[in-house]
Amino acid sequence: MLDRTYKAELVEGTLVVRGDIDDYGIISLRNLLAEHATAPGGRLEVDLNGVDYLPSVAVGVLTRAMAAARHVGGDLVLVADRGTVAQRVLHVCALPYRESGEQGDEPPDRDLPA
Repeated sequence: MLDRTYKAELVEGTLVVRGDIDDYGIISLRNLLAEHATAPGGRLEVDLNGVDYLPSVAVGVLTRAMAAARHVGGDLVLVADRGTVAQRVLHVCALPYRESGEQGDEPPDRDLPA
């Protein structure tokens, strides 16, 4: 059986998130984003490639964190590779993201599976 327990850790300026973002995960994610993404002029990448479940309330947390970062002159960049759960959800919700290894934070120009 796969371990889908929510885990998040800060690794060299990137918040790496894995597992199911459940009720506990949403609270933890919100707190981590508030702590690390709101430094004036700061930049934080959030790697969502290992996420197995990304509910709408988690999308709301990410959206609010992106707005809060922009408000203080910072940048919060979502990272989701093609075909991952996160990429599909972010694409459907029209949130900006990039794939691992790409520069910038705009969605890729090519068609992506939803």
